[in-house]
Amino acid sequence: MEQPNYWERLARKRLSRRKLLAAGGVAALGGGAALVVGCGGSDNKNGSSGGASGSSRPSGAAGGSPRPGGEVVFGRLLNVGGIDPHIDLTGLDIDTQLYSYLYNWDPINEVLLTNNFATAFEQPDPEHLDFIFSFRKGVLSGPNGGPAQGEELTSDDVRATFIRRGTSLTAPDKRFPYRIGGTNDVNKLVLALDQAIQTPDPYSLSFKMQQPFVPSIREMANPTWGIVPRKVIDKFGLRLSQQAYGSGPFMLEQFRGSERIKLVKNPNYFLSPRPWVDRITYIVITEAASLLAAFESGDHDVNGAVLTKKKFEEYQNDSRFTVARAPSLFYPCVEFKMKPPYSDIRVREAIDMAINRDDFIDAIWDGEANYNGPIQWPQFKWSLPQDELRSFYTFNLDKARANMEQAGYGDGFNARMKIPKVSGATFIAQAAALIKEHLSKIKISIEIEEVEVGTFIASVILPGNFEMTFFPNLPYDEPDRPLSFYHTRGVTGNGNWTNYTNPALDKLIDAQSEEFDEEKRKQIIYEAQRMMIKEHGPQITLPGGYAYSARWSYVHFPFEIGQPTPKDIGPYNVDLWTEEGT
Repeated sequence: MEQPNYWERLARKRLSRRKLLAAGGVAALGGGAALVVGCGGSDNKNGSSGGASGSSRPSGAAGGSPRPGGEVVFGRLLNVGGIDPHIDLTGLDIDTQLYSYLYNWDPINEVLLTNNFATAFEQPDPEHLDFIFSFRKGVLSGPNGGPAQGEELTSDDVRATFIRRGTSLTAPDKRFPYRIGGTNDVNKLVLALDQAIQTPDPYSLSFKMQQPFVPSIREMANPTWGIVPRKVIDKFGLRLSQQAYGSGPFMLEQFRGSERIKLVKNPNYFLSPRPWVDRITYIVITEAASLLAAFESGDHDVNGAVLTKKKFEEYQNDSRFTVARAPSLFYPCVEFKMKPPYSDIRVREAIDMAINRDDFIDAIWDGEANYNGPIQWPQFKWSLPQDELRSFYTFNLDKARANMEQAGYGDGFNARMKIPKVSGATFIAQAAALIKEHLSKIKISIEIEEVEVGTFIASVILPGNFEMTFFPNLPYDEPDRPLSFYHTRGVTGNGNWTNYTNPALDKLIDAQSEEFDEEKRKQIIYEAQRMMIKEHGPQITLPGGYAYSARWSYVHFPFEIGQPTPKDIGPYNVDLWTEEGT
């Protein structure tokens, strides 16, 4: 059942009970070929004009009935540091296949999809503080040798999951759990969540938030909210990075995060006979040319390498392959620690003006890209207009040099810029080198320090262990998360990693997170972004564009990234099938 736009429903603020029911859908990671890295080096990944575009040819799923059985092999560029959905951030696409979730989310139509554990969700109060869930009966953990194998998933497992995810040290956003528990004190949060979350029976759960939070519905479909059975949590605690015992469509057969990951079909899955395939294997090759060669030779069914525009067009004209293209929500950004020299807005403005974004587009994106403001351009509803961004972000070396002189840095300074090391994604190092070249023209001498991506997340970004850093930020499809990087409390709710604070901006960011009227929220978000760009930091966003995917045409997905979500399909890879099945 299709629903009206989520924001339109919420804007009505009716006193009557509203059941948000839907059928079919796709996991937040997408229903087409998985894009491991969403922006490419010297590959296009960008679009000069906005609309999302899907496959260059119709998805094969439309041309035939799914065949059960068989194996699909995915190439993978990045090592998987772990598969604990509440702790590890490098294997979230794997987690979505191993665990059940409350529901999934269609980011294009902004609708909740009850194709997972929850069958209904209600918010009876006009302030959107009450959350009431009804759960599906008969959802069983797989026969995987875990302490809950074969047992039914219940509301108590969801409660245990909320507490574990909400208090995890590496959870990317604790603002939602804080609002459920009514406290920002991490030491009190476990007890607060335990008291706030009610489970009147095995198939019902409810809680009342202490203040409104518009992104909450979207947040609970985030891949970090996988439902881990309480018995598994009790037995393994935090030791789930190398093992998994869930009720998702697949079970873990083998985990070697730097080599291969093997998943096998869960025979207990509630959407039986799906998933269609018997096995999914991920082969990790961190050298780009070798990864691409393995795909072209047929060793991999789904490409995991970052594609260039040229390679995409080559595959597009080859009937052996199915390709897809969609605007990438990953966005490159430079961040500063707000201390001298970066605490001086004249220095930040000089850096902003010394970066030639059009040169960046030509050199990194093959001439096809859009400017990014604080919110990425593919968030069409919320991002600032392109003409406004292009008018603001002017390349002006004379003004940049004058700013440096006025700030007392006419002779420049030395700086270390930390970047994630991803051997197969050379565009990161290429983009960093271009930034270094641009800033040298105002006598800022950049030393680039590459840090292995897992270490970069855990030891550089999350603790704020940098003076300057460059990285492609995550593909957020809701505007609150990109804005929160500028908030005093940051994206985690515990404080941002740049030491930036602006009380006036904090008020705007808080206001949009509580405004359910879409048009009013949009105006607040526009005002916040216009304030942010005039600050020239602590985050400077650079152009971004398109992501490409490719697979052999005998592999079928129910739809491609960037296409509308079909009805009556399951979570990620549940409806994947191969003509090489039995």
